[in-house]
Amino acid sequence: MPRYFDDDLPRVNADKIKPMVKMWGGESKMRKDECIACISAGLADPQKVESAIGRLEPWERNALSLIKRMGGIIQNSTLGVGLLASGLHPRRTYGFRDDFIDPLFRRGLILATGGYGPDSISENYGSGGLLYADERILAQVGFPKYLPLEIQPSQAKGEIHFRRPSAVAVDLMGMLQAIENMGGLKLTQNGTVRVSDEAKLRKALHWSEKGMDVDGFLFPNPVQAWLSAFSYSDMLKKTMDGQLVLKEPPEQFARRSFSEQIRLLLEGFLRMNTWWEIPDKSNYFDSDGKGRSQGRMALTIALTALPLDPDAVYSINDFEQALYNRIGEDFALDYPPRRPYFSRTGISAKEQEELLAWQQSTRADWLKQEFPWLVGAFTTWLYFLGLVEFLVDHGKLAGFRLTEVGRTTFHPELTIFSAPEIQLPTSNHPAWVVQPNFDIIAYLDRVSAPQLAFLERHAERIEAHKHTAHYRLTRESVYRGLENGTSLNELISALQTGSQTELSQNILVELHEWASLRERIFLRRNAKMIEFPTPLALKAALTQGLTHQSQVKHSVN
Repeated sequence: MPRYFDDDLPRVNADKIKPMVKMWGGESKMRKDECIACISAGLADPQKVESAIGRLEPWERNALSLIKRMGGIIQNSTLGVGLLASGLHPRRTYGFRDDFIDPLFRRGLILATGGYGPDSISENYGSGGLLYADERILAQVGFPKYLPLEIQPSQAKGEIHFRRPSAVAVDLMGMLQAIENMGGLKLTQNGTVRVSDEAKLRKALHWSEKGMDVDGFLFPNPVQAWLSAFSYSDMLKKTMDGQLVLKEPPEQFARRSFSEQIRLLLEGFLRMNTWWEIPDKSNYFDSDGKGRSQGRMALTIALTALPLDPDAVYSINDFEQALYNRIGEDFALDYPPRRPYFSRTGISAKEQEELLAWQQSTRADWLKQEFPWLVGAFTTWLYFLGLVEFLVDHGKLAGFRLTEVGRTTFHPELTIFSAPEIQLPTSNHPAWVVQPNFDIIAYLDRVSAPQLAFLERHAERIEAHKHTAHYRLTRESVYRGLENGTSLNELISALQTGSQTELSQNILVELHEWASLRERIFLRRNAKMIEFPTPLALKAALTQGLTHQSQVKHSVN
């Protein structure tokens, strides 16, 4: 939802609003009402907004870009960690990242939300740490800039693991179709999905309780992960009767470009605050999800800051060290490290030893806590979405590099001028083969996203491999497709178009028979069901004048 400063400006104290007016050509000696009028007029004028943004420092524009990336609102501490990860930030005054936020506020670039007023940016109470920027400013903010990460390519050897865009699309279409098939997911009074519906969804997608296996890597608690990602990607909505349903049909989502699909879901993972990348989190205390939001943002920024060499593979250990060098002394998943405080400019030898001991302890804590979480982020959503590919040595993640999808996602500014939009592969060859036993073998290097959405709706997926996906036409799956508005002729036509050949005679006969069975079903909307404890009670009621028309129980075998 777009946010604007207009309603909040009158609630900003006069001593704090006067510095803000300078950005819009005003003077600090102006009265508060004059300051408000000047700022409001500036925000309403696109040319003045453009001029104001052009006068910002690179790190200030980066801050606005990060806020825009998070949907226009961001935690105070998350913005601070994001600026540190970018490598572009103002000179620090004794180690406090909150010093980055004050200049943004004095410039009138941000305000705060919550009950403590728009000029209170403390994160100590309630939601006061939530910052937002005016939508009219964010609309003209360009792409952020980052200092290249200090890291060298690795010479390590190993087996390459990667996911094709089509394999990603198969899983995404499958998840969306499963939610639609269930008619949505029922919510508890606390707003969480009911355990029974989670179990149904997990069963429909063939996921175990331990998690989802993605090319040998464990993706823990995928139901919670993907429902959160879909929700924060604005792909799910809550209905008035307490259900979580799709905002658009799977086939409509499939018509989006693949790059748009991945960017939507990436934003969902960045914003979620309940799911964990690792199954064992007993040593963590990030109850509100702030640490994970900060970590995910810092991680994606660091990936963006990698040198632009599509062939370079980077050691996971070198990458975590480079990331630690930027944020490690300011970030933790639980409580941020507290640097020792020394009152003088120069510190004594004893104080230097204390600082060194603190740095060693902080580094050890990072390796014990943050590094396993970082690896978990790589092997779950980053790998699942096809953003990275791995170099695996003896079963361990040794290195990685960004895929074409990853480079396009993390560097949208490059695609505008040079790189073409990533689409799923297309081919003049058949997208699938429909076998006489009702099995469908889809070729992932040929099938389009809309075709995958069609298969997910009208057939049962048996399994998916790196190059193919195995589906099967069943009476239930065909019935489901027909119930969702597909006609029999449309079903047959789509199957034949994808296979580029006529369907076998036995399949055509069965499809017509299944469709005719559906047409024999009568739906009575005003029927009443009366239950009797015994057959004798039913017989007595019929004897007394009860007719069969007043009770309806209809089933199809």
